Amino acid sequence: MQNITESARTAPDMQAPLATIIIVNHNYGEFVGRCIRSVDQQDYPNIQCIILDCASTDDSLSAIEEALGRATKSVFQVIQRNVNQGHLVNCLSALDQAKGAFLNYLDADDFLFPEFLSTHIKAHLNDLNSAALSVTDQIQVNETGQVLAGTCHWHQKWRAFEQGTAWTDLTHARTLTLNSAHRMEQMEVPRLYYVPAWWSSWLMERWIWSATSGIVFRKSVIESFAPPLEQSKDLRLDLGFDGYFARLAHSVGGTLVIDSAQGAYCRHGKNVWSSHPVLGGQTPNGSRDQIARFQDSQRVARHTWMTRHRDLARLLGSELYYSIAWQLMSNQEFLAFVQGHEEDRVIWEKTIASVDANKPRLKASRFKHFVGHTK
Repeated sequence: MQNITESARTAPDMQAPLATIIIVNHNYGEFVGRCIRSVDQQDYPNIQCIILDCASTDDSLSAIEEALGRATKSVFQVIQRNVNQGHLVNCLSALDQAKGAFLNYLDADDFLFPEFLSTHIKAHLNDLNSAALSVTDQIQVNETGQVLAGTCHWHQKWRAFEQGTAWTDLTHARTLTLNSAHRMEQMEVPRLYYVPAWWSSWLMERWIWSATSGIVFRKSVIESFAPPLEQSKDLRLDLGFDGYFARLAHSVGGTLVIDSAQGAYCRHGKNVWSSHPVLGGQTPNGSRDQIARFQDSQRVARHTWMTRHRDLARLLGSELYYSIAWQLMSNQEFLAFVQGHEEDRVIWEKTIASVDANKPRLKASRFKHFVGHTK
């Protein structure tokens, strides 16, 4: 029998996974050069970077050209769009060009620290828990780069210390080395947590993610749960990419929370998300109503779940599919929806029965009364 050393010598060639960064730009000419430089300075060895300009009318294109002229890496490509369709749709419009197994959407007014990608990929490749997405904290800076705060105060890292928390400390986990993929080594991050999918993301007060720029998704998650845009014209799709995908991805595959700031969120006052000053505490990061934002994201997620029922049930398994449908819908909506899927009655009845007995949304006795009329 081969020992570990001999097995490593004869193992197939492996390399660090390709990671794609998509820089999303609209009229951020004064910031996009700095953003591109931060990608060029990444210490991660296997990167693709797509710069997506969405109908900018300022000097963005000349700033992009200048930054690329100074870049040391040949990993960049530029895509120009003639229309700005909003954050979610803009981001998805470049998905077909992304080749990496892992994907970061980087807003052009933000920037990354050199170890951003290597930190995220090491977390994703840990030997204890895989996840749908990973998140690092961000410092906050103003338009001139002066540091305003050492954390994004809405990134709820304090939940790791709540009584009865579901967060699991993975700091002791090992991960594949990026320069020798045949060896595992101890994680080199201050602290790493795994937050399981059942720690529901569809509770408005639970927001454990940073802004979009601080998140790395598995590309397969984005491909699998993108809204069916051609069937969603009556829905509001001017959503933040993070507000939709972070919650939905977590509800499927959980989140890795890395207790480390690995980039900067820029407060320049030119969009709704960065218009408020830093006041400390848990003050909001923008002026838009938080409840309305949450409800819009949930509405689009619910539409995606109902429209793509067959494909998603096959992909996830019916039990997980109906469990997430239950989270996204009211009692009445869920019961109306499952009436059309009598073939899965055993499974969605099990979904209801498994609801926490201490906080049921619908008592089993009441459920039996309702489903008796669904035949």
